Amino acid sequence: MKSISSMLELDSLRFLEPDYASLVNNGEPGILICEAEPTSGGARMLIDDEENPVLFAVRAGDEWVGTSWSFRSPTEQEFALFSATDGDIYQEPRSVIDDALRAHFSNILVEEVAPAREDLPADRIEKVRDLLHEVWGASAPGLCLDACAGSGIGSMIIREMGGVPLAYDNDPALLALGLSSGRLTPEGTVCIDGTVASAYLPDADRGLGIMFGQMYVYTQDLWRPIVEELAGITAETLITVATEEEAQWVRSWAREVDRDLEIWENERDPIYDRWVCFG
Repeated sequence: MKSISSMLELDSLRFLEPDYASLVNNGEPGILICEAEPTSGGARMLIDDEENPVLFAVRAGDEWVGTSWSFRSPTEQEFALFSATDGDIYQEPRSVIDDALRAHFSNILVEEVAPAREDLPADRIEKVRDLLHEVWGASAPGLCLDACAGSGIGSMIIREMGGVPLAYDNDPALLALGLSSGRLTPEGTVCIDGTVASAYLPDADRGLGIMFGQMYVYTQDLWRPIVEELAGITAETLITVATEEEAQWVRSWAREVDRDLEIWENERDPIYDRWVCFG
């Protein structure tokens, strides 16, 4: 897979955004990059296959610094800066750019964050695999959003089933474990807040939430938007929880985005995925 820097024919590139979550921002990197004082010819723009500008980089001293336009529009100052430096334009398919951008920040996460300790029960993966095969069969092609993905059990199984998982979680240590173990792929992983997932992620054929934490009355304000976001941008949604009460909460939250999930008891796992919400 091509890296972002190689797409711009650069040896290395430092983004002004410190992490993937920061790509949805108030435009501050646009201000910073305009203060980089690039030299003549020291600017490069990456556009997608529909000629939409996606990335901008300038040479500042001995390094190249960049900013992403994936989730914001370029500013007039940025366009003026590019024109003033007589910059170069490069083009790649949008899907290739998106993969490379996710991989860029995933690789930084692995370098900077110590992975969580592996604590999976020996039979956990097989139980989840059996459940997903029961629901979706042996094959589950298309994009699948793996919400609160943790170390990537769901993503790994979705790949086995021929799908394309896009995992997200706000726990960098768990994601680092998934990436280092190979259950997660750099291009298919982002560290973001699941309560605002739709700001970062596309609509998908399937949504998956394996063992959505422990829900209590006092944490409903946290879990409700996570469920609503996942159900709102996926055509089919599968969420597992530990108790029937939690399953009823999930069902009621999904109804807020016009999704009706069926509930049933999953006898293969009395602890982690005891209750299934699907629809």
